Amino acid sequence: MLLSYISIIIFLSSLSQTDLELKKLSWMQLDDMTMEYKYNEEFGFDIPYPIFGEDIKKLNGQEVSLEGYVLLISADDDEEIVILSKYPYSQCFFCGGAGPESVVDVLLTSEYLNHNLKMDQKVLFKGRLKLNADDLDHLNYIFEDAEIISAK
Repeated sequence: MLLSYISIIIFLSSLSQTDLELKKLSWMQLDDMTMEYKYNEEFGFDIPYPIFGEDIKKLNGQEVSLEGYVLLISADDDEEIVILSKYPYSQCFFCGGAGPESVVDVLLTSEYLNHNLKMDQKVLFKGRLKLNADDLDHLNYIFEDAEIISAK
């Protein structure tokens, strides 16, 4: 019995402060958003803008983790955009009937820019959650300073 307690203490002491503080985000929590159409001067028509719920607002700016499917999108300037999706490519926001709450823009740290991620690969990321209500160049949810925790 004493050996079990010692093992638990050793395990807990080996965890960093970051490991203990990291919040696991669920896709259900990202549903805490509604959309409101507003006229956009640049485009000349109404565009849906997010209204974030109080629960998800509490996580804004905090480091969290989330698991999902990787979507890789090529940008005009040979940059590869990494998106984390609740669903695989065939069912994702861009291709299927899912909504904007089912995708997260992943902005990787420089350490992970030369990743070996593959389309539809299941990956657990951690990053600082940013709620984006007005930058149309990014998704409504953004992981800043994102890192790959595990990839299957």
